[in-house]
Amino acid sequence: MEGVLRNIRLIVQFDGTDFCGWQMQADQRTVQGDLTEALSKLTGQSLTLHASSRTDAGVHALAMPVSFRIDSNLPLKAFVMGTNRFLNKDVQVMSAVEMPLDFHARFTAREKTYEYRIQLGPVAKPLERRFAWHVFGHLDLEAMTDAATRMVGLHDFSAFRSAQCDALSPVRTLKRVDVQAKGADLVTIEVESGGFLRNMVRIIAGTLVAVGQRKRPPAWIDELLESGDRTKGGQTAPPQGLFLKSVRYP
Repeated sequence: MEGVLRNIRLIVQFDGTDFCGWQMQADQRTVQGDLTEALSKLTGQSLTLHASSRTDAGVHALAMPVSFRIDSNLPLKAFVMGTNRFLNKDVQVMSAVEMPLDFHARFTAREKTYEYRIQLGPVAKPLERRFAWHVFGHLDLEAMTDAATRMVGLHDFSAFRSAQCDALSPVRTLKRVDVQAKGADLVTIEVESGGFLRNMVRIIAGTLVAVGQRKRPPAWIDELLESGDRTKGGQTAPPQGLFLKSVRYP
């Protein structure tokens, strides 16, 4: 059903376990691929979708904004309920709103918040295995908080990015890095910034866990930021613990 050109923003939630990330890839299941196919079935149109982030394989999203332009008079509720009819249950559209034509889910974003979840204890809980990194034993949260505070602000994060990162500059500003206990056996790390490098949050999580295990002191963070050497940093935490939590726009 054709009409005036519109710019639609969806909020999408997904369990990333069985996806090869957001970005469409040949012969691989991706969030962008599933969502594009579902919307094409709904609207009968070929659409180009833009997400706020390009999540890696196994990473989840609680609320990922996705935008696209369409020439259609479909009501907003159709972009939710109608699209979900063509989607598997591990990815669903939660809401749809109409935005100005100059809105772009990625380039208009002001700040993003990621959450990394760590399950503690002697046994990895089967019901948490898809959504948290199991770490044996306990973590020193006071030391982790000290280390996290040292990351806040404007820094060269070369030691906290993947070798495959293609960003032109490693300089980023972290607004906050919060370490919190959520019950007896769950620790979360929330990181907020206007932009991230590839695998940056997972490397931050792996580095903070090393501090929490008392393998390294909090001042190690200062050394890493100074050196810019990825090989001296902590491990890249596994993807299943990472969630895109929210995205803020002007």
